[in-house]
Amino acid sequence: MADLFSLKLITPTGVVFEGQVKQVTAIGPLGEFGVLADHINFITSLLPGVLRIEKQGAATETWVVSGGLAEVKDGTMTLLASGTEAPASIDRVQAEEQERAADEKAATMSFYDADYPAAEEALLLARARTQAVSAASSR
Repeated sequence: MADLFSLKLITPTGVVFEGQVKQVTAIGPLGEFGVLADHINFITSLLPGVLRIEKQGAATETWVVSGGLAEVKDGTMTLLASGTEAPASIDRVQAEEQERAADEKAATMSFYDADYPAAEEALLLARARTQAVSAASSR
């Protein structure tokens, strides 16, 4: 059983997922990262993006997270997410429109604009939602 580890995905409204998993892939400030069993202790922030949870066998669960923190400590991973969405709950047309609008807004802003970080975060979340819906429909 050394190839599995404990994962807990928590949002402000409660525990979204808890169980033994084979691998977790998420997005941090330095890019995509993966965690397997026996990973070193690790802590990082989460950017808005697609979270993939590979369970035992071939089952994979996907979530869109809107940011948060990830911690691996003593063989257990805890994700404290600002919010989560299941791909099945996302409307494709609405997600694509939100991505277009967020892209247009970010493209017209200066990096030095006080609202730029929020616009960039909104764009990352919109892209994650579109990516998650596309991946779910291709299965």
